[in-house]
Amino acid sequence: MSLTQALNSAITGLNTAQSRISITSSNIANVNTPGYSRKIAGQESITLNGQGAGVQISDVTRNVNSGLQSELRGELGKAGTAQVRDEFYQRIQVLFGSPQSSSGISQRISDLSDAFEQLNSSPEQNSPKVQVLSAATQLVDSFGKLSDQIQSLRSDTDNSIDQEIKDANTLLSQIAKLNTDIVRLGNIDQPTTELRDQRDQKVNSLSKIINTSTYTRDDGSMVIFTANGSRPLLDRSPATLDFAPTAGYEPGSSGSGISLDGVDITNEIKSGTLRGLIDMRDQDLPELGDQINELATQLRDAINAEHNKGTAFPPPTNLTGSRQVEGTDILNATGTFRVAALDTNGDVVSYSDIDLSTLPSPATVADLVTAINSSASGTDLQAKIADGRLVIEGKDGNRVAVNELDSSATLSDGRSQGLSHYFGLNDLFATAKNSRTLTSTAMPDASSALGVSGTLTLAAGSGTLSTPISITYTNGDNLTTIQDKLRGQLTGALGLTADQASNMVYIATDGGRSRLVISSDANMLATDTGNLSSKIGLTEDQPNMSGNLSVSQDIVNDPSRLSRGTLNADVYESGVATGAGIKIADPSKTLSGLGTPASPPAPAGTNYTLSIKGSFGTVPISYNGSTDSLDSLAARINADSTLTDNNITADVYFDGAAGSYKIRIQDSGGDSLYVTDNFASMPSVGGTDKSLVDTLGLGIPYGIREGDNSSATNLANALARKDISFDAAGGLSPEKTSLIDYAASIISTSSTKAAAAKDNNTFQNTLANDLGNRIQNEAGVNLDEEMSDLIIFQRAYSASAKVISTVDELFDKLLNAV
Repeated sequence: MSLTQALNSAITGLNTAQSRISITSSNIANVNTPGYSRKIAGQESITLNGQGAGVQISDVTRNVNSGLQSELRGELGKAGTAQVRDEFYQRIQVLFGSPQSSSGISQRISDLSDAFEQLNSSPEQNSPKVQVLSAATQLVDSFGKLSDQIQSLRSDTDNSIDQEIKDANTLLSQIAKLNTDIVRLGNIDQPTTELRDQRDQKVNSLSKIINTSTYTRDDGSMVIFTANGSRPLLDRSPATLDFAPTAGYEPGSSGSGISLDGVDITNEIKSGTLRGLIDMRDQDLPELGDQINELATQLRDAINAEHNKGTAFPPPTNLTGSRQVEGTDILNATGTFRVAALDTNGDVVSYSDIDLSTLPSPATVADLVTAINSSASGTDLQAKIADGRLVIEGKDGNRVAVNELDSSATLSDGRSQGLSHYFGLNDLFATAKNSRTLTSTAMPDASSALGVSGTLTLAAGSGTLSTPISITYTNGDNLTTIQDKLRGQLTGALGLTADQASNMVYIATDGGRSRLVISSDANMLATDTGNLSSKIGLTEDQPNMSGNLSVSQDIVNDPSRLSRGTLNADVYESGVATGAGIKIADPSKTLSGLGTPASPPAPAGTNYTLSIKGSFGTVPISYNGSTDSLDSLAARINADSTLTDNNITADVYFDGAAGSYKIRIQDSGGDSLYVTDNFASMPSVGGTDKSLVDTLGLGIPYGIREGDNSSATNLANALARKDISFDAAGGLSPEKTSLIDYAASIISTSSTKAAAAKDNNTFQNTLANDLGNRIQNEAGVNLDEEMSDLIIFQRAYSASAKVISTVDELFDKLLNAV
């Protein structure tokens, strides 16, 4: 080897050592830099014509485990999802408070229960009424606040989705630029390791937002896909994630999906902050809203059911319904309904029992109005439809009260309500009730088989559905096929256009769920031979019912309208009804003027019958004017086990003021009953014969008494009932429990989910951090190792410098020799 070759080799050794010292110095300087990977400079010998010509730096590489990197990115996505759920469930916890919180919804219900107890104790005083209204108003406000805040949280998630989409698009653009720089520098044999570190950090940040998978081309550029590898997020140039924020949220509404170059990929996003935000917006928060709605619905119905059974004292001058009605609306009702005109003392002016089975078929609201006005009480009170509401009002200063008896109006979902409750004549909690729109509960999807069969019929007294339509459904039908069948009937049977049918029947998205919506231009009635209506919860209550709950303004303006007693239907006496009945000197003697069945013999089924009806059913008491007396009738009533088992007895007593014996039929438990007589429908025997009711003048001896607190008691008991049937809502299973316990269940369930979200967030972040540490331990800088390398490179540098110095001396000697 010549001196020149030795000099050149030494120079390459010097340069190589210098480069490796420089790289080692950079490693040491970045020992605490997040995401920095240790750089390793290889070196290789130089040969010229088969002879060694020194050394040079080969590729500078990174000490990165690609398998761990991929695993880390998967865990970062899960950590992003867990972080979002933790954040929002902690906010929900603040919203609800703990089950023991004095401001929680369960405490508000308990406060109302306490107020009803006070009203029960002192029904005649005003302060308990004010307390009830205050507690009811606070409860309604709590429902409204919860509804608004849940929607506010949904808006917050929507805004966060928008920001995360912007961040993701920015990261994709930055990664694309790094790709370009890496390829460019690689083409001119320049180091790209620092740029690759930066790219890895960007990809990690992107993976926390949306789940990704990657691979790297030979030229160093990285391609990024969604996690399942089906759609490229970055391939040479970045794709664009699109999202349209929603201005505001209402219960039952949905937000926009996320699209990639025009294709909706919302359901393809499996992890990351986007998945967590989407789930909170479209699933968790709407389900929480469903739970609040279910609680509000059951509370409203439980309280209103009892409040409509009762009446205020003194009775009001009018009762105005909360249901929006038209005279032509179909009324699907059975049983008997009592209306009474009372004076200011609560004494009966007149009363009538309206047998709903005698209304025309199909019955309408107008038919009910006519029946009330043409009844025996029609001269003392009147019914009418005013401003789209059923109104019953007294005439000539009379007051009004009702008793639902065994009346029952059937709703479209198959549930039944007493007639006053149905019309909302005496509601405490008011909502806008109408059946122009029927909405199903939120279903997980619209394509799952419902597993029921039968026939669903939709009808209305006017408008489009005045001609009813029916569909037959089978076990395999789902919301979509039900929608299509109804639309088919609208276009086929009624001749509507496809657009009109689509506007009447459609599937609305509610978060990530689906609802069947049926809308018409008049109040509808759905009847069902199977279980479809109940299966899908086809209800007239809108998804935002809890936010629209209010206390009846009539009662707010006049607290004395609060129900405290009940229009009498548990005590019947002779000598009080129209005509006052006959005077009876001997209760064992045959009743004068009482009808006698045709004989000999009486045809089968033609016995005269006094029927006693109530929740227990109907008990017929046959009578015959030729043999019956007060004593025999009382004995026959007292001998019936159904009546006695239900605390109903009859007794005969002497009324000294009237100078006559009388009979009293009474339910000692205070439950409502009523009596009917079939005399008018039987073959006539003689013009002077009368029914038992007319002969005795049998009727209610009073309307409502001032000290009656039966309704207040029932209202207090309604909040303590353990048998209220709650439907499945928002992940809560159907159950029978109390309103307070259900409210506490909502809070405790939310609290449990919050704790689970917190634990999962801690776990996922710990797992991601552990993986990051493992990567850092493998790829990161070890100072001891770098210091050791530095010594080696320093010695190599010194040795190369010594060679140069030696060669220099040899050259000097050679020149001097010449």
